Amino acid sequence: MKEKLKVAVTALALCSCFVLGACGGGSKINGSQVSISYWNLNTGADGATMKSLVEQFNEEHKGKIYVTPQSVNEEIYYSNLESNIPIGRGPDVAILHSFRVQSYANQGLIIPADELIESAQIDMNDFPAQIVESLEFEGNSYAIPFDMHPLGIYYNKTLLASYGCEVPTNREELLAAAKKADNEDGKVWGLPLSTRWPSEYTYTTALHQFGGVEILSGDQPGFNTQAGKDALASVASLIHTEKISPESLGNDQDLALFRAGKALFHIQGSWMLSSIKKSSIDFGIIPLSRMFNSQSDEIAVRSHTFVFPKQRKENAQKREAAVEFVKWMVENSGSWAEAGQIPASQKARDSEAYKALPYVQDFGDIANFRIGVSSPYYFEAYTPVYSCITDALQKPNYDVDSLFSAAEIEGQKLVKELKELLGK
Repeated sequence: MKEKLKVAVTALALCSCFVLGACGGGSKINGSQVSISYWNLNTGADGATMKSLVEQFNEEHKGKIYVTPQSVNEEIYYSNLESNIPIGRGPDVAILHSFRVQSYANQGLIIPADELIESAQIDMNDFPAQIVESLEFEGNSYAIPFDMHPLGIYYNKTLLASYGCEVPTNREELLAAAKKADNEDGKVWGLPLSTRWPSEYTYTTALHQFGGVEILSGDQPGFNTQAGKDALASVASLIHTEKISPESLGNDQDLALFRAGKALFHIQGSWMLSSIKKSSIDFGIIPLSRMFNSQSDEIAVRSHTFVFPKQRKENAQKREAAVEFVKWMVENSGSWAEAGQIPASQKARDSEAYKALPYVQDFGDIANFRIGVSSPYYFEAYTPVYSCITDALQKPNYDVDSLFSAAEIEGQKLVKELKELLGK
């Protein structure tokens, strides 16, 4: 936790321009227009769609509400929130991953949203129950769901046909097809796999497919179990045993190989759909169901949600404007799906416009989606496993017992430190 606090202090020094930028926008001197700041972490291929949505909102609400968006990458983003909200320099509305909502509520960084939800007549029954439940803390709702974003397997249709393979539906079929590629440098690889992002997300789906969970007993690391070890083996073996991926690929090197036509399959998030569509690859998408354990359809997904950061001094007009913005974004989340994000809203998913979109429904049956286990200590207890996953993917002779034991101790330490800091 001390390290986390140091990061937050450093981020505060780095983000002065980020904070000052949030104070700009279209405020009118006569006060007829309410200006609000909106922070998000959509800096990838989906960033252009987010920018377009905000611009559309501003145009439709000209003279009434003006939203000033700020986007930075995830690592800096959360440090910015955690360092700026306590000193009254946070945004009026922000995006938060669902697995962080209980933590931010527990730390007093965001406010309960029940009254805001009621005043805006937002129907929480319109969203998957497991997401809604994950956003509740001590009897209050703290966030409004926006989307669901899973990983999927992108595949090169041209290469798959050239190898005479059908589209795989389980792990055995996936491996059989991937092994028909040359699997040599400079040629075609079956399934290049980054040893870093999104490896931890990939691992979480494998964990669910082997019957494991991220958190035990509300605040204890859940990965140091047989299910957790089997899950890691199922991912690491793609590199070390099956030999369908180069060794030691860094961030986006696997994506680059796929976009260059040198990969048959590629595990990637729905949020990169726009980027892959811009390539010359004739591709399709299959869900991760049964790709780590052929007996399980479960897919780990994350959800972007809207939260209302705590302010030093409440401004009723800004709160009302922020809620109006969130309601509009949810109602227009079918457009967000164009970037690959799956709307949390059932109404949006039922729309003809959404149903007509290519690809987005190929990431899997929503009934198989699994949101991270709800816990105000999710980040502290679970994320120490991430470095273990990278180590295992980089080292053929990794010691899973040693890695997971050390990560479990670190997770328990971080949970204890946060509890002491909060007086829990």
